[in-house]
Amino acid sequence: MLDQRTKQFGRTGKVNADAFQRSFLQYVYCKFEENKLLGKEPFVCPACSPEMVAVSVDGNRKLYRFQKTNQSEEPGFFDGVFLAQDSEVSTFVEDVRGAVKSEKQCVGNLTGQQQGRPLSEPTSWMKKVLKLLCVGMDFFSKSASFLAMDMTCRYVPYLDKVSEALPHLQPLKEMRHCLSVMHAKAHNTKCEEGAGTTLGEEVEQVNSFLSRCGLTTKYMAKSARTDMLTVHAMGWNHRKENGLHIAMSSRFKKVCLCIEMEITISSCKI
Repeated sequence: MLDQRTKQFGRTGKVNADAFQRSFLQYVYCKFEENKLLGKEPFVCPACSPEMVAVSVDGNRKLYRFQKTNQSEEPGFFDGVFLAQDSEVSTFVEDVRGAVKSEKQCVGNLTGQQQGRPLSEPTSWMKKVLKLLCVGMDFFSKSASFLAMDMTCRYVPYLDKVSEALPHLQPLKEMRHCLSVMHAKAHNTKCEEGAGTTLGEEVEQVNSFLSRCGLTTKYMAKSARTDMLTVHAMGWNHRKENGLHIAMSSRFKKVCLCIEMEITISSCKI
């Protein structure tokens, strides 16, 4: 398609795909820096700021990347903006492992019913991402009130052990942990469409969108993959923010209708 556009406008030569991708990422990064100067934060929700009520955590196994030795591993434009840097995650995980080295189970390698999901990953996510979402506030003084995740029954005892060895993680215990009763039912249905609208499963909406990138990003170098996923995440946030007034008004109308129904039912009982 790009070659046809080149010929149509009288230009010669072929479009280099790699150069085109890099120029696109450079353009997006320039727009990102421009928005920063204008005070626009792509990962701050105006409806949740400055204090979040609840967050939901889940994994996405469709965004893996093939290990290729013939591609450079240079840092990209958006290194550490959306996806945490490997060095930061590794340092945090090693700190946790060192703090509970005496435990029989190796931290981060807990297998079995949780299919080998490292429990240290949600802790790192909470420490890194929630701090970014709190609009400049210190994460340990202002954080979300509720945390919803599908392995909270295993995570809470784990957090109790880790926080004893790492006192600076004690504020994480102030959040209330929850799991929707609709979680298992939503996953057991043949078609999981709409499952992301159930309480505590909101992150599935983002995963459903980002999973489409898995078919192409798994062949990319790490830097290009990080940049592309960051661009898609910023695009998701931008579209959601533009439609926020419609979503909020729709929810307000729905709540008002529910309140009217409850008042009507209560009056009938009386």
